[in-house]
Amino acid sequence: MITFLILVILKPFEFDTFHTNQLILWSVFFAVFVGITVFFCVSVIKRYFLKTIEENWTVKKEILLILFVLTVISLVLFVLFLNLNPQADRFELFQLVVLRTVAISFFPVLILVLYEQSQHQKIKRRQAERLNQELLQRKSPSPQKKRNTTLPDKIVLVAENNKIALQVTPIDVCFIKSEGNYVEVFYYQNQKIQKELIRNSLKTIEEQVADFDFFRCHNRFLVSLHHIQKVEGNARNFELILENIEEKIPVSRSKSERLLQLLQLNS
Repeated sequence: MITFLILVILKPFEFDTFHTNQLILWSVFFAVFVGITVFFCVSVIKRYFLKTIEENWTVKKEILLILFVLTVISLVLFVLFLNLNPQADRFELFQLVVLRTVAISFFPVLILVLYEQSQHQKIKRRQAERLNQELLQRKSPSPQKKRNTTLPDKIVLVAENNKIALQVTPIDVCFIKSEGNYVEVFYYQNQKIQKELIRNSLKTIEEQVADFDFFRCHNRFLVSLHHIQKVEGNARNFELILENIEEKIPVSRSKSERLLQLLQLNS
């Protein structure tokens, strides 16, 4: 739609020489090709880079992504113009269509991304406040006071070789982190945080603790809902603050709504 409006209203690339019907026809033609190009770019990016987008995205990557899509669009337009006018000077046409388009687009893209980040930041802050309100409503006692709950006496975590690697009271487990072929289990022992390294996948460990109040908040993290103290939000995702843990636990964007549901369910 934007491509169509630019071509019809601004009439770049000598579009001002067309009659009205020709102008609309060619504008629709180029707009369709641009739309197909954008769809193709987004499909490829979602297929191969979705994990990076969800877990490790920055403003710099956002700007580079948009400029990449703009460059691809410009190259497609360049090829179309060249096919329509084979006699044109290729270098001059390349400068006009590709280089100028990307150069002109840089500052609008920068402004657009910064504005988008600002809006995302506001939304995430409001959502984080909502999550923190749910945490307050739970009014959960401290882990030391929750030992007489209805949870089973022990969680039995088994290593890859099917041998028992750790037996621990469910309420004592704070979070579990994936590290390559291993997982690190962070748990309380004598009121201090201890760490146990177990050779196994996080997916398998998640199945072993499925009956307990654990949440797979991220590709690399399982957290105990009982130990979440606070939720912080940035422009891209949430981070969980846990008891006596310096490391902030990230929450994938796709998991944020599920986190709210779990907190409400356990209120």
